[in-house]
Amino acid sequence: MTETEARNHLYELWQNGEIPNNFDEDHSDYGKAVKFTIKHGEFDFEKFYESIAIIRFGIWQVESDALVGKGGRDYIIECSRFWETRDYNGHLVWDWLIHLCEKTWITKENVNDLNTAFFFCQDYFKENKPANLPYVSTAQTLNIQKQLLDISEEMSKREKVDERGIVDIDTEDMMKYRELLNNIKYL
Repeated sequence: MTETEARNHLYELWQNGEIPNNFDEDHSDYGKAVKFTIKHGEFDFEKFYESIAIIRFGIWQVESDALVGKGGRDYIIECSRFWETRDYNGHLVWDWLIHLCEKTWITKENVNDLNTAFFFCQDYFKENKPANLPYVSTAQTLNIQKQLLDISEEMSKREKVDERGIVDIDTEDMMKYRELLNNIKYL
């Protein structure tokens, strides 16, 4: 099968609704899907994802060049970016684990999969680790992450959503959120 034939085949599957509607030329795995289709002469969505996954942790799939969140969205962390840090109120922590827990789709129920996948990737892609990386506290990162998730859960209980699905945030809620953030306890 040629590349053009593979692209046409994927387009037909997409057009007929046999693959997800976001799986088009802009999808992060489209190029890999074209190569898979050329190699196999057909495209099976499930077999394709099984073939590119090194290991999975919940919605997180480790691939040869990235960690990809596959929970109805593609959230990609390239293999060179697992050592990004941030200063969090004077504490050097792993940036991705703090950044992602600020997303509404990361919850207490699925954060352990994220953490396991992240630390797996730090080991698996260790050749990308910067030689001059200072000490980063994993304990402090997880401590802050847990408290941020607790705050998010607390704030969601106070959330008011109108009939159009728009969240109404008032001054009192903003002050409560700021107060909770200011009361994060550090190790």
